[in-house]
Amino acid sequence: MIKITEIYGYFIFDDYFHGMIQKHFLVFLLLSLFCQNTIGQKTNSFSGELIYKITKVDASMNPLSSDDENSENKVIIYAKDSLLKIVNFDSQNGYQECLKHMTRGKSILLLEIDDKGFAIRMNNEQSMNNDSLYSFKRKCGIKKIGGLKSKKTIMNHPLLANELICFYSKNIPSRYLNNFSGLSGIPTLYYIVNDDGLYRYILESHRSYDPPLSMFMIPEDYEIVTMDEFIDKVNSDN
Repeated sequence: MIKITEIYGYFIFDDYFHGMIQKHFLVFLLLSLFCQNTIGQKTNSFSGELIYKITKVDASMNPLSSDDENSENKVIIYAKDSLLKIVNFDSQNGYQECLKHMTRGKSILLLEIDDKGFAIRMNNEQSMNNDSLYSFKRKCGIKKIGGLKSKKTIMNHPLLANELICFYSKNIPSRYLNNFSGLSGIPTLYYIVNDDGLYRYILESHRSYDPPLSMFMIPEDYEIVTMDEFIDKVNSDN
């Protein structure tokens, strides 16, 4: 009788501990999935502000182009998850704004001409940057740029005689600065080759916050047109 009781008690406690282990395992599994999902969201999305300073470093491709050393050029990127507002500021020519919806692949260029606003719908070809001529290879080195820990990389371009040292940060996904597909994070120091020379972009600062949704909307008094319609309107006014 005692043996039966002992055996019976053994099965009771065995079932109890087995159930406790299952419960703890389920809790551990749920916490792991939650942590992975949270980390993934932080890695794959960004809301806030990025400010880049633009400097013309080489005008040899077009010797006739002029460059005022006192001019200030910046790119300010406002992000709200999949929404972008890109402001190109030039102290000589003013500013130009562009709205992007990364998930839907849509871009709107905002322009003002003679106090009249236009929201120009851009197709994929018009808004896409051709980065096929740029290539990157890894290089040892870490540097903090604009408050972000950045890794060194070497950039090559067929129009450049020399390699250029660039930096990128994995803290923010590369899609928020869709210039290069060969980087696994946003570039914090990089170069763009244009017809009138070589330009250096360096991240001055970044700030994480939640911008208002109104910042990414088309102003009510702007006329929505296609690029062809905009060109026709400009030509007809002239």
